[in-house]
Amino acid sequence: MRTNFNKKKITFISIGKLFKYSIIILTLLLISFFIYDEFLEKKRYKEVLQKFSEQNNYLLTSYEINDLKRVDKFEVSQIISKYFGKSIFLISLRSISNEISDLNWVKNVNLSNNFKSKITVEILEHEPIGLFFFNNKSYYFSKDGKIISQSKDNYEKFIIFSGKNSLNHAVKLLDIIKSIESSKLKNIVEAYYINDRRWNLKFSNQLLVLLPEKNIETSLNSYIKLLDQLDESEILLIKSIDLRNHNKAIINFEEND
Repeated sequence: MRTNFNKKKITFISIGKLFKYSIIILTLLLISFFIYDEFLEKKRYKEVLQKFSEQNNYLLTSYEINDLKRVDKFEVSQIISKYFGKSIFLISLRSISNEISDLNWVKNVNLSNNFKSKITVEILEHEPIGLFFFNNKSYYFSKDGKIISQSKDNYEKFIIFSGKNSLNHAVKLLDIIKSIESSKLKNIVEAYYINDRRWNLKFSNQLLVLLPEKNIETSLNSYIKLLDQLDESEILLIKSIDLRNHNKAIINFEEND
């Protein structure tokens, strides 16, 4: 019985062709490495673009910044001036933005350029709402409870908060005071958080008001009504007003010599 087998044709690559293919592959690898090194790594690309920018005046020479109240413009200038003379197309706005964001008082920053020679800087600053006293130093803090910067003085007359966890409850107290809208609460200078549960308020005339744990707004309104019934001379004689009992106010007067 005759059996037919399908025979596959086997082709052997000659030594010459193998050498030729090896040269081609090696050449392609070298070209790929050159492209990666010169362009993807941007070494030559940067040199070419910088030279083009120098010839056509596409270099950073100036910047414009919005009005600032607290951020130090000199510090912003120091950051941006490092890039003066560099191609406007090679400047990383993200890098500059990150550096500016690290400055005190900077909440957010937006940068743009005119693709010619100028960068525009828009900085949103943190807004302080009070001072937090800790380790014998005062720090500005924002509405979200973030510590912003150390305070050298208190010329803006912020309330100074102190006591364990006082920062966690300060915003709520300030909101209550603001909602009442009374001039009699304008001269609060200090707020002490007592035993991690309630507030003592100190006024500019040294009057101390002891607040309860709850119903702070009601107690402050009671304080205002009480002062409305007293003369200024009588108020000056008061040392403290205890409002921890909602049914009564305990008034302590200064002792006369």
